[in-house]
Amino acid sequence: MRTVVACENGVDGYAARAPAGWTESVPVKAIFGCRVETSADAVDLRFPKPLRKGERHEFVSLECDDDLDGERRWINVDVDHHGIAPGVVDGEGKVKGGLNVSITFDDHVPEACWWYAEQTECERVIRPPAGDRRLLEIRRGVVEHTFAGPCRSREQYGIAFR
Repeated sequence: MRTVVACENGVDGYAARAPAGWTESVPVKAIFGCRVETSADAVDLRFPKPLRKGERHEFVSLECDDDLDGERRWINVDVDHHGIAPGVVDGEGKVKGGLNVSITFDDHVPEACWWYAEQTECERVIRPPAGDRRLLEIRRGVVEHTFAGPCRSREQYGIAFR
């Protein structure tokens, strides 16, 4: 679930990008609170109505890769515009908000997954050493990570795997 807060009047959508360490972008599907509009070089998630400054809107989208022939090295979120606000820790110690990246591996589960933040393509593919806090546990083919701190605009965050 994504929550956006309009910084100006007339915000009517969100530019969806799903670069994943290969040449083609992953298809983006609208799940809740938005609809998909595609053009030659972009996928935009459009809201039911334009937002006014300060107005909040929640929506859900899903990136699905049905072409399993190519080699994958990461799932990346390219943060644009105003960045992503930090999450808030609730009374149970769980992070609400922030940026959550989740991957479901259907058939081929990788030997290792780790999260990266603000790294180049060369840096993000280097597997962290055993015991590093960036290594992630894969449970029943699913791995996820929530970036609880702020995600800066023009930076990239995601999960890499081998």
